[in-house]
Amino acid sequence: MPGAGGGTSDEQLAGGRITKPVSPDKVKKLGKTDLRIIADSGEQGFLKKFVPLYEKKYPNVDVKVETKAFADFSKTIVNTMSGDNPPDLVQGNQGYGVDGLLVQSGLLRPIDDVAHAYGWDLDLPSGATSQLRWSSDGRIFGSGNLYGISQSNEYVGVFSNKKKLKKLGIEEPKTWADFTEALKKAEKNGEQPIMLGNSDQYPAEQLLGTIQAQKQSVSASRAWVNGVPGTTFATEANRESAETLRDWAKKGYLGSGYNGVSSDDAVTKFTGGKGVFLVAGAWNAPAIGKQLKDDALFTIPEKPDGTVAAAGSFGLPWHISAKTEKTDAAIAWLGMMQGEEGAQAMADAGRLPVRTKGVTMPDKLAERQAAAGKRLLDDDGQTYYFDWASNSMMTTIGSATQDLLTGRLGTDAYLGKVQKDWKGFRADQEKAAEKKSGADK
Repeated sequence: MPGAGGGTSDEQLAGGRITKPVSPDKVKKLGKTDLRIIADSGEQGFLKKFVPLYEKKYPNVDVKVETKAFADFSKTIVNTMSGDNPPDLVQGNQGYGVDGLLVQSGLLRPIDDVAHAYGWDLDLPSGATSQLRWSSDGRIFGSGNLYGISQSNEYVGVFSNKKKLKKLGIEEPKTWADFTEALKKAEKNGEQPIMLGNSDQYPAEQLLGTIQAQKQSVSASRAWVNGVPGTTFATEANRESAETLRDWAKKGYLGSGYNGVSSDDAVTKFTGGKGVFLVAGAWNAPAIGKQLKDDALFTIPEKPDGTVAAAGSFGLPWHISAKTEKTDAAIAWLGMMQGEEGAQAMADAGRLPVRTKGVTMPDKLAERQAAAGKRLLDDDGQTYYFDWASNSMMTTIGSATQDLLTGRLGTDAYLGKVQKDWKGFRADQEKAAEKKSGADK
């Protein structure tokens, strides 16, 4: 991370620049007050555990929480933050579709000074935190000021069932070569190698990202997602990845009817015995662990160089409103959330915390995932998600990947369709910037 402030003037920081962690006494000076929060409904378990801890430490603050389903949340949060009475803290979403718009509209307080005061600039790899950095105009993703932070760690890996592997004579795959060989052995033994539910469209995209993480450098993957000029989706690594995914579909590795099966139903089918592996987000662990218990396994296969990389990121970031008059209380929230108490609350809610030192995980599966997540961060292996690349990419790549799987799109046409969205979005950005520049003159 850049040094404290990241080039932001004090006048741009709600509440002024801080140089040390906010103390309870400083928050107490706000008097009896409330702290208004809007979060994704998926945070309810964490908030139920964390809010009482926060209110105990800061007894003069009454936390008011509103949660919304992600689809509704992501569509309305920019308008909500633009209103006359925005919340003090809000969750966003990495990429141009949400965070880029929030930054572009000047609705978020940069938190470089907060990160420096609390030591996050030393605790977290700079490559990983680039997903939370933006230029002040919201056009350049991946560098500039830090606008958010998250305690949750989310990434895609390989789930398996210990009993089923033993029955098939398959060892839990340690490397990507082990994994691909296990797929062949599973199919040869009459089992469906991978359980996939893709009616929500993103699971196949994440499966593609898992393959791509083995073939393309993390920096190259991030550069395209971040919109670096001259980058393209039509790389040789992405071509090989798309061909591998299509080949798996043709060989029957993914079963049939997957484009009509939801992600949640795929989890249910997997825990019920359908499929040998489930390539899915770590956030599915509570549902899988509940059914498979100690037989639930999880791994991120190693690359040939011994490192790990995966489609992944921090969880939905938390942002401070640029308009808040309760900056100290909001900063105290982030500080406590990123500490051991916040990490333990995250783990107790069945989620994977970014911080794992001193945290007790609820079961063996969670312990495995925490270790995998720590290694992923240590190797700086989060490749991000393709759908962050534009405000329409989630729809574009989701439907295109469905068509790739069914053969309606060939590999080159698939890569071209995704890159066309990327180029169109950047052209629109350039036009908007030129129009704004002309209006400012």
